[in-house]
Amino acid sequence: MMAKEMAVTDDAESLKSSDSDKKTGNIESEATLPEVSVVGQQQAKATDPVAGYVVNKSLSGSKTDTPLIEVPQSISVINNDEFTARAAQSITQAVAYTPGLVSGMFGPSTRDDYFNLRGFEGTQYLDGTRLMSSGNSYAQLRVDPYGMERIEVLRGPSSVLYGQNAPGGLVNMMSKRPTDTPFHEIQFLGGSYDRVQGSVDLSGPIEGRNDLLYRLVALGRGSDTQVDYVEDNRYFVAPSLTWKPSDVTTLTFLSHYQKDETGNAMQFLPYEGTVLGNPNGKIPTNRFIGEPDFDGYEREQFAVGYALDHRFNKVFSARQNVRYANITSDYRGVFPDYFNGFDSDTGRLIPGGSFVDSDMRNIYRYGAHYKDKADTFTLDNQMQADFFTGDVGHTALVGVDFRHFTSERQRGFSDAPNLDIYNPVYGVRFDNPILGAGIQQEQDQIGVYAQDQLKWNRWIATVGIRHDWSSAVTRTGGGDSTPQDDEAFTYRTGLSYLFDSGVAPYYSYSESFEPTAGTTFAGVPFKPTTGQQHEFGVKYQPAGYNVLMSAALFHLTQQNVVTADPDPAHVGYSIQTGEARAQGAELEGKASLDMGLDMTASYTYTDTKVTQSNIDAERGNNLTYTPEHQAGMWLDYTHKQGDVAGLGLGGGLRYAGGNYGDLSNSQKTPSYVLVDAAVHYDLGQLHSKMKGMRLGVNMSNLLDHEYLTTCYGGSCFYGDRRSVLASLRYNW
Repeated sequence: MMAKEMAVTDDAESLKSSDSDKKTGNIESEATLPEVSVVGQQQAKATDPVAGYVVNKSLSGSKTDTPLIEVPQSISVINNDEFTARAAQSITQAVAYTPGLVSGMFGPSTRDDYFNLRGFEGTQYLDGTRLMSSGNSYAQLRVDPYGMERIEVLRGPSSVLYGQNAPGGLVNMMSKRPTDTPFHEIQFLGGSYDRVQGSVDLSGPIEGRNDLLYRLVALGRGSDTQVDYVEDNRYFVAPSLTWKPSDVTTLTFLSHYQKDETGNAMQFLPYEGTVLGNPNGKIPTNRFIGEPDFDGYEREQFAVGYALDHRFNKVFSARQNVRYANITSDYRGVFPDYFNGFDSDTGRLIPGGSFVDSDMRNIYRYGAHYKDKADTFTLDNQMQADFFTGDVGHTALVGVDFRHFTSERQRGFSDAPNLDIYNPVYGVRFDNPILGAGIQQEQDQIGVYAQDQLKWNRWIATVGIRHDWSSAVTRTGGGDSTPQDDEAFTYRTGLSYLFDSGVAPYYSYSESFEPTAGTTFAGVPFKPTTGQQHEFGVKYQPAGYNVLMSAALFHLTQQNVVTADPDPAHVGYSIQTGEARAQGAELEGKASLDMGLDMTASYTYTDTKVTQSNIDAERGNNLTYTPEHQAGMWLDYTHKQGDVAGLGLGGGLRYAGGNYGDLSNSQKTPSYVLVDAAVHYDLGQLHSKMKGMRLGVNMSNLLDHEYLTTCYGGSCFYGDRRSVLASLRYNW
């Protein structure tokens, strides 16, 4: 069995380079710090698969092959072993135990993954390139976790490397890639809500060609959801191919196709009947407030690209990452109409309510139809130089990245019949929305960046600078266009010191810049946001153990924050309120021990505040979707010896404090604690003919606790109810 123990090499001679190596620039073997390696499974590259929960290298924090302990910024890596152990069915579920991150703010969404990092919306990346996103489009690319090797969460501003980026951080999903060692897997899964799913993962060298490696990942699913009349069906296939024409050149082609046939599991339920009392009782968690014969969401997405890596000599190497993606979506739904409604506090009909009258049973509704399509092309060119100046080692990086994004939307609205939310009667005829003229958006961004990681003795200094240029134009159906041009300079600095004990304290300062997509209700483009962060932290990787722990204190500010438009006539639109601040502390620990124990634990304290706003009632309030306290712990233990060898048990606890869904802090959801559990067994322990077969059962929200994730604009969203999934997996 593959060992999970760690070994720390602390050779004093390795802290100094020979004159010949300094001349050639070879610093790969000249570790100025104690080198942390995994016995028997050394992670040669940051993209390599890793057994267990502890990952030692990451590309997200520096765009270079850098150990996590050397990066002066908070990074969490959730690899395939970890989120597979919890049977994660979405990226939202995969990152549920991660500090500083709130996922699933709007409940069990079947459309998108939503993330909040350190009080701000998180940006999503795939293999280091930004996913398409627009505030005026439901054509959002969503990836299936089965196609991912790992998920890297980088917290804090990262514009110096990634350009247009939200200040809270980013979630970078890394695709499975072809492997040198043959790997084959087939899995069947079924459980709650009539879920039936099959998947296959095949990889290895092409027969007779050691220079060609392949991988084929595919998945098919049919399922209902906890909400009546909402399905969750998916078809996913991701072929990839790696070509190694020489020892210094690698070219990997990556692609995927995905089709989703689902609906809207995010039900916009009234505040009265979910958080507050209602004389008619509590609204059930399975309540569907749309129309079964009308509502639906279909998405089709396709992406293709490549990653090229070439080393010219011991000093210079180059990388190029390219991706093109296309996505179309068709979204139809009947929603509560908050333009007019009944206010239970005053007993009057007012704008912003949803109930028709004081009975608090019937809600106003309207029908909506959105047809969206989007295309994006991303390119990232990097040149790296590894060399010495005296006793100082350098890993210098320069790069140019480019992104082109276009989107088009057609939409239509119509009145829909009222609905008794406690005794719904569906099927009342109404006029289907008529699609109007399209709204088009086009965005271009180009950035030039440079970074140097300097190593001297046990000190590591990181310095980076970047300049961005961006342009955007929004064209309405009437022929009007709204152009926007922005540019910004951002930088990052960091300093770390690695002690012999494996302790590495650090400090960093970083900035963000993001030309915000979308317009106000009046059609005025949003201004770019800017952010600044100071972070103090410490990372710890003890000798002899496969353990990585970290702690961080941060202070983060952002200007030109986009928030919901408070005008009840502008539902669905946003404005920019000024400045916001988030500060707090994060703790995280991961371990994979040879005794058969894998674990991850985290705690987050986040204090947020609106420091400037054009709405007096918001100033000084908390930011949205951000609990003050969060915590989580997951343990998985597998017996290695005795009569129960091969039997494993897993269990986890997740705590989230209450959060506000609006900047006026008028609606707050209660805190909650969830329990997860798992049991699995290696069937190969029963008979040699069943070697490679694994049977597992996962239970999410084991106690079936009913809770709310957030409330926003009068709407509240239930979280995931109990889910039980059984799986049978065969590897060979």
